[in-house]
Amino acid sequence: MALDESSQISLARMHSQLLVEGRTPADVVSHFGALQGQDLPGVLTSIALRTPDRSVAAAVDAFNDGELVRTWPQRGTLHVVSSNRLRDVLVVARERTFRTTIKRREALGIDDEVLDKARTVALESVGNGATRAELTDAWDRAGLIDRQGHAYHLIFHLSIEGLLVWGPFRGKEQLIVLVDNWLPQSHEKTYDEIVDDIVRRYVISHSPTARKDASWWANLPLKDVDRAIVKAGFVLRDGYVWAGEDAPSAPESSLYLLPGFDEMILGYSDRSATVPPENAKDICPGNNGVFKPTIIRAGTVIGTWQKIKKQITFFDQLNEVAREEVKQAMSEVPL
Repeated sequence: MALDESSQISLARMHSQLLVEGRTPADVVSHFGALQGQDLPGVLTSIALRTPDRSVAAAVDAFNDGELVRTWPQRGTLHVVSSNRLRDVLVVARERTFRTTIKRREALGIDDEVLDKARTVALESVGNGATRAELTDAWDRAGLIDRQGHAYHLIFHLSIEGLLVWGPFRGKEQLIVLVDNWLPQSHEKTYDEIVDDIVRRYVISHSPTARKDASWWANLPLKDVDRAIVKAGFVLRDGYVWAGEDAPSAPESSLYLLPGFDEMILGYSDRSATVPPENAKDICPGNNGVFKPTIIRAGTVIGTWQKIKKQITFFDQLNEVAREEVKQAMSEVPL
């Protein structure tokens, strides 16, 4: 049976998103530029699903080896980025994100004096790495934490500044480290060069996509996106931006179980090519920003799943063979 246009777009995206051909954890993140990372276990699974061995341990090792870090490069949202690009993406984050957080800082009573003290305490207490609780305790003892949200925003602000970053693991906890202690210095690029690189990686890893999706994802003006698209020589066709003329696709028989915040879903502002509009509420009930893990078959989300409860919810009836395939796939998801 011939696939509709949406399924064809979705299958092409699966190939661009490395769900067909795996790479090392560091190469996966480099390919994307940034991977949605507010759910740490989820992003480790997303990376592992795109590697040949599908190993979460290998993803953790990439953090421990200093190849990967987690920070807020865009949209005020945590992402995993390559360590050698951290300083670049933070240049854009400071330009695009800080101005949107002024009112939140004011509401929390975080002024320049508080930030100065927070920096001093962080420099004195983080050392070779500190958990969030350890750093929060140090700030609390210094009298800097007196309401909910203080610790989070201080970490957020000092991370975008380039002082702190989420790096290696201690057991199952990711540690906060000092950027200058943990990562080597890198050649400083111009703002436009960094923006061009961000857009280029986004299109390559999400193709086919739309100009507005690139603008939304990277929190960049359309004029910057358009400049980068032209410079990269991408193809504009049928309302989409394609990384090249010939776009390979995932097989029509493809079946993937993805974590809730995977780029295959979260990487687009318009998700209708993969998520039937009538099921959008099923993967994000109440439109509250919390996405359920999804089951994608032949390019279309057909249901949701939960590994711990071994629960599978299909949107429509499937035959027994298909249901068993999904159950088997769920048992193989790297967690």
